[in-house]
Amino acid sequence: MIFRKFKHLLFIYACINLVLIGQSCRSKKVEAITTPATPVAVQAPMPDSADSLITVVKSSDMVSKWFAARVNVESTVDKETRAFNANLRICKDSAIWMSISPGLGIEVARVLIDKDSVRFINRLNSTYFKGGFDYLNKMLQVDVNFKMIQAVLLGNVYLHYGVDKYIQDRENTELVLSTLKFRKIKRENELEIPQILTQEIWYSPAQQKITKMEMQDYRPIRKFNVRYNAFETVEGISLPVKINIEASANKELKIVLDYSKIGLNKELNLPFNIPDGYESIR
Repeated sequence: MIFRKFKHLLFIYACINLVLIGQSCRSKKVEAITTPATPVAVQAPMPDSADSLITVVKSSDMVSKWFAARVNVESTVDKETRAFNANLRICKDSAIWMSISPGLGIEVARVLIDKDSVRFINRLNSTYFKGGFDYLNKMLQVDVNFKMIQAVLLGNVYLHYGVDKYIQDRENTELVLSTLKFRKIKRENELEIPQILTQEIWYSPAQQKITKMEMQDYRPIRKFNVRYNAFETVEGISLPVKINIEASANKELKIVLDYSKIGLNKELNLPFNIPDGYESIR
């Protein structure tokens, strides 16, 4: 099913939900992050082709080998809200590591994701999972992709299709990459179109970063969007510090990620050991 491709980005929530299943995390209101002063809006020139715009957008990707942040997470699924803290570490194009603590700094779960495998331990019930993505794919009915998870967490571009499937456009002061089929759909009766996934990516020349990404499946209608609502400059690099994720399909899902204490270019450990006596959930 083509919709499976666009649900990759729910994986981080799924991992966290798996390791905390059956446990109640404390609810809390996520404090708003003060957004830095918005740069003066500039009507940037339109690149002469989608390929040129893609080159510009990709040049804004975070290229540091190492990324670390403290993350406040608030997730809401059909009005049920959970809030917790996590330490996030990323070795670019290699591994994503997360230590989860609902409160008081006590770790309850740890996750390690690389290009080919998923591993996590649940200290609350002494269980673990170790294997490929197929287990989560089957359970969640999604196709998990390391590159897409990494792109969302870092505010980098992820193209679902090949370069030739996109056209460039403008919306106010932002430049937009959109799939060609999306433009055709706008001219057709929605009831007559086949099942198809579309993608749009908004890029701010002022921020020199992606500000929004939306994907939609039209038959049936399912939506996924990511918005980057605040940015900070860290070691000369513009990075998102507040990420809002929303999805609507069988359920309504909202996730807010607030980053703080961001560090770059410092080599980090990604420790992951399964304690003796833990039981595999597979």
